[in-house]
Amino acid sequence: MDKPVPKYWKEEYNPYNIESYKDVPGWINDTEFVYPEMVKQAQDGDHFVEIGTLLGQSTTHMAQLIKDSGKDIKFDAIDLFWPIEHVVRNWKNSGHPKEFYKYLSILLTEFDLRAPDIVKHPLSVLRVQDLVNLITCDEKYAHRIYDDNTLKFVWIDGDHGADVVYNDLVNFWPKIKVGGTIGGDDIHYEEVLNDVKKFSTEYKVDVKYDYNSFKIRKIC
Repeated sequence: MDKPVPKYWKEEYNPYNIESYKDVPGWINDTEFVYPEMVKQAQDGDHFVEIGTLLGQSTTHMAQLIKDSGKDIKFDAIDLFWPIEHVVRNWKNSGHPKEFYKYLSILLTEFDLRAPDIVKHPLSVLRVQDLVNLITCDEKYAHRIYDDNTLKFVWIDGDHGADVVYNDLVNFWPKIKVGGTIGGDDIHYEEVLNDVKKFSTEYKVDVKYDYNSFKIRKIC
C-alpha cells in the first residue's frame, strides 16, 4: 500500500535547514497531539517507548516536548533502522513520496550518514539527542528489554503486517504500569485495526479511537 502524502507535507525537506520536527519528512499523524498529552500527564521518572522511528520525525517531536517540559522522562526509540537505506535503493516501489527520498538521499550522500545516524541528525541539530535512547532491535523482541509494570507510555508504529501490532500489544501490555497508556498509529490499515480489535476483545479492555490512532489505558 502506498503511503498517502499528508496535506501538511512541505514541498521540500532540507536537512541543512531543520528548525523543528516538522522539518523532518514523515507521517506523524495523531502523535502530534497524543505525545503532548502523554508528556503533560507524565511525572519525573516515567519511562516512554516508541516502536518505529523511520526518519525520526515523531522521535524528534517527543524529545522536543520532553525538553520543553523540564521533566525527567526516560525515552527509548526502537527500530531496526535498516529499512531506511532499503527505501533509497527501492524508493520508486516503496510507496514513499519523492520529497521523502530527496531528504534521505542528501543525508546519505552529502552528509555521508547511515542508519541510525540519519535519525540522530535532527536530534543533534535541535540539541535533544541526549533525551533519546536509540535502540536497534526487532520489535518482536523489544519487550524483553523491560521489566513488568515499568512503562508509562508505549507507542506502536512499526511493522503494520498481520498480527504484528497484536503481538506488540500482547508483549508490551504486562510492561505497562497501572495508569499507563499503550497506543499506536495507522488504524487505516486493516491489519492494524483488526489487531487492535482482537486484542481489546481478548483482554477485555476499552480502546479510545481518534482520527488515525488508538489508545488503551491500563486501569488495573
